[in-house]
Amino acid sequence: MNRVRREDMPENRFSCALVGAASFDADHFSAEHFDKAIAVDGGFSSLCAIGVTPDFALGDFDSLGHVPQGVPIERHPVMKDDSDTALALEWALAHGMREVAVYGALGGRLDHTLATLSALVGAARAGMHAVAVGEGNVVVALAGGMSLEIAAKDAGTFSVFSAPDASCGLTERGPLYEVENATLRNDVTLGLSNEFVGKPVSISLERGAVVVVLPRMPLSDIRIG
Repeated sequence: MNRVRREDMPENRFSCALVGAASFDADHFSAEHFDKAIAVDGGFSSLCAIGVTPDFALGDFDSLGHVPQGVPIERHPVMKDDSDTALALEWALAHGMREVAVYGALGGRLDHTLATLSALVGAARAGMHAVAVGEGNVVVALAGGMSLEIAAKDAGTFSVFSAPDASCGLTERGPLYEVENATLRNDVTLGLSNEFVGKPVSISLERGAVVVVLPRMPLSDIRIG
């Protein structure tokens, strides 16, 4: 098991979990602590299966197959311009939830996963600290002016991809391949598979937006600033 050093990491606080209809990492979810759990369409079944009653349910409920009973809901039409995950992120932001973890939104259909990544970028640009957990990964979106601190790990890889045509002022300190004030384009694979080498890693960005794909880890091992 990788040795993770947290002594220099401030406490992280993801106050809200959004749980969608895709593959659900119930063990990771159960090890974390959230003030609120929001079911996003079929995520209602995932939460109920582990004995958690959602605080709220949102979506068109086509994946679930019925409208949930016994909890407050916000129902959307099936014919709409946004994914249920994007609508849930907007709902969370509107209700003052700035640090949000999204479960059940990676894997399965590739187009749904890409839509989730787009929604994370949109949330970051709106000022949210949003991550997605699933399929063995923690995915973080950073908008320009944001940074990410990752606790030290002895081994493992992470990748960084630009969402727009180009993201500028990308700096990565602490991994095997350090980067200083670089420009990352979305038509190259330059950001693929950097390596942890036992040091804390920091990633910062001046302009644009990037998606950082990390290995599965506790949310306490990361801090978004």
